[in-house]
Amino acid sequence: MSTTRTLLAAAAVAAGALALAPAGAQAAATATTATSAACDPSLVAPEGSLVGGLWRSNGGRTSVYGCPVTKEYGYPDKQGSWQRFQNGKIVWSPNLGGGTLLRVFKKDRTMVFKWSGLGRDWDFFNVRWSKDPHLGNKTTQVKVKRLTPWSGQFLISANPRVDFDDTVSHGRATDTWHFSVQGCDRGTFSSDCGPWGIPVVYKY
Repeated sequence: MSTTRTLLAAAAVAAGALALAPAGAQAAATATTATSAACDPSLVAPEGSLVGGLWRSNGGRTSVYGCPVTKEYGYPDKQGSWQRFQNGKIVWSPNLGGGTLLRVFKKDRTMVFKWSGLGRDWDFFNVRWSKDPHLGNKTTQVKVKRLTPWSGQFLISANPRVDFDDTVSHGRATDTWHFSVQGCDRGTFSSDCGPWGIPVVYKY
């Protein structure tokens, strides 16, 4: 009887503490759980991860990326990390700035390449892209206007005209996209550009 009363008292105290918790904190905890509720918890990047933070802020499992299909991995030869998702990929590229995040995802019939958090402001950006370069397709460089001095985006048809197309893997056609970006300033006679970010390679 004494043990039963003790357990009931403890439960009542816990319930009271929950009721007294700030509504905002409860809502935040609920929102965080909801963003990854249907995803494999072993693949969700931990709190503090820039990649995971971007994924969560965009809606987690309901975002354009969907659930993660790999863990967040670092690179063996440089600082940075990457993670694959059902519909895209996010890369942390600190050589462009400590908070720089690059990402690619497919939206309808368009490939979307975005970047943000660059360590300094730029006048414009250069983007290099290629589709199935391993088949012999060329890499194309384009000049892109900035969205802000620290961010931008590049959109291209998911089916651009290329010399070689359709890699077949496990009975289905797959495409491999390569994207990279660098920031540039306008000069009197030429442009002054920074380093290229870590290439974002996305296969689907």
